[in-house]
Amino acid sequence: MQENIPQGYLPDQDTTPDFVHPLPELHYPHQINVAAELVDTHVDEGRGENVAIKFEEMELTYAELEDRVNRLGNALRELGVESGDRVLVRFSNRPEAIISCLAVQKIGGVALPSMKLLRAKELTYIINDAEATAAIVYDKLFDELDAALNDLETLEEVIVVDRDGTGHDHDHRDFDDLLEAASPDLEPHETERDDLALMLYTSGTTGRPKGTFHTHRQLLATADSYARYCLEPTEDDVFGGNPPLPFAYGYGGLVTFPLRFGASTALVEDATPESLLEAVESHGITVFCSIPTGYNQILAKHPDGPEQYDVSSLRVGMSAGEPLTPTTFEEFQDEYGIPLLDGIGTTEMLHIFVSHRHDGQIDPSATGFPVPGYEAKIVDPDTEEEVPRGTPGLLAVRGPTGMTYWNRPDKQQEVVLDGWSLPGDIFVQREDGRFEYKSRRDDLIISSGYNIPGPEVETVLEGHESVAEVAVVGVPDEERGQIVKAFVVGTPDVETGDGLVEELQNLVKNTLAPYKYPREVEFVETLPRTETGKIRRTELRERERQVV
Repeated sequence: MQENIPQGYLPDQDTTPDFVHPLPELHYPHQINVAAELVDTHVDEGRGENVAIKFEEMELTYAELEDRVNRLGNALRELGVESGDRVLVRFSNRPEAIISCLAVQKIGGVALPSMKLLRAKELTYIINDAEATAAIVYDKLFDELDAALNDLETLEEVIVVDRDGTGHDHDHRDFDDLLEAASPDLEPHETERDDLALMLYTSGTTGRPKGTFHTHRQLLATADSYARYCLEPTEDDVFGGNPPLPFAYGYGGLVTFPLRFGASTALVEDATPESLLEAVESHGITVFCSIPTGYNQILAKHPDGPEQYDVSSLRVGMSAGEPLTPTTFEEFQDEYGIPLLDGIGTTEMLHIFVSHRHDGQIDPSATGFPVPGYEAKIVDPDTEEEVPRGTPGLLAVRGPTGMTYWNRPDKQQEVVLDGWSLPGDIFVQREDGRFEYKSRRDDLIISSGYNIPGPEVETVLEGHESVAEVAVVGVPDEERGQIVKAFVVGTPDVETGDGLVEELQNLVKNTLAPYKYPREVEFVETLPRTETGKIRRTELRERERQVV
């Protein structure tokens, strides 16, 4: 038990999920440290010269990564960071972010990665809520933290990584100076498998952000379930993509997965479609991680991408954050020759728990099967009883990870049902066992008594050649309670107007039950998104409520 973790902030026994570990790979010893498993083990077993991190022109081997993690870990100990202390890690996708998280975890602390676009007010809430005692920050992201300092209640130490050469005027500790002065020898703290190792905050699309926490064995379990069975990585793989590291999906795909298997991670700072394709070519990325919007942007902005860049190293793509439509799946497979594995995962569950396997029969109209190590079922939201196959309902999941909130007992009791975690998604389990996504529970539109999943309508509209992006929400209507409204970003040079509106409406009427068609269509330049790329449908709904 970590002494500096307030036990009252953790879920009580009645609202803690049941964790199950059915795979032999998930049976970890009582004492284990995730940082040692991801780095030290490879050095000890003779893989120290394998490349761990690729970034721009730099390559960092596992031996070099171990050296830097150890030095920073020793420096943090000297500054008073103890087992269980939360340490904010504020970076874009850079090697120092990985070094910092691993160093905190190796000495028994809890890494708290921060999204780079957070403002001072948001940082103040998260740091105070987590009761973080130290922060490691990239100089380009220092100003917002600096603006928050006077309102931070527990923060005692700030370490700044000076990389932009502007020499910010501050009297905080310098990252490089600390590493240079510290010892390269560090034994991992005697952490237990259920000690906290990582905290992440939800994006807050439905209210103030909620802190979630994950243990040493849960981090390893995401690699030893989803990655091991669905991706089958080897040490020859190179993982790369654009999810931010503080995004649970990004932390798994760009940190835990590659390092668990002695592979490489290729980091791209402030990624664009062009820089991602350049990274595929220059770093030989084999496993690509992105979100549906990212794949669509690559297809739209670089239609000749495979001719412009050498992408022959690619073997599989991961997709999460938003539902992957069959249109995107098929177009990307046609152009780049690789399958995209859609997956459902959440910050609270840490990573993907329903997906296909890369070498299996992939049906792009469904998310897939429960990942090995997990169980899933569909329950009635009202009766909480399991429903027959083919019936929409609330997804319930059980496995080596689960829904656990930090100091939010009000929310915790809402997301656990008889030991099963409730991520909040509406799914159907088909007769073949696959799970088909319908909507977030909050995105279900009820119009004249009919239940209409917004993403189902989006999938149809996205198949139209004039639609680049689309978001569908329910908006207030005096007669029907709600009606379906589509916000559409058109493709370049498309002519919008009544004719296109009618085309889109008829497309839905002819594809789905007619009552699901969008009675209103609005053409917009962009859709509001979170930093992780998710569409902020709550913002669209709120805007419409204010209009009414």
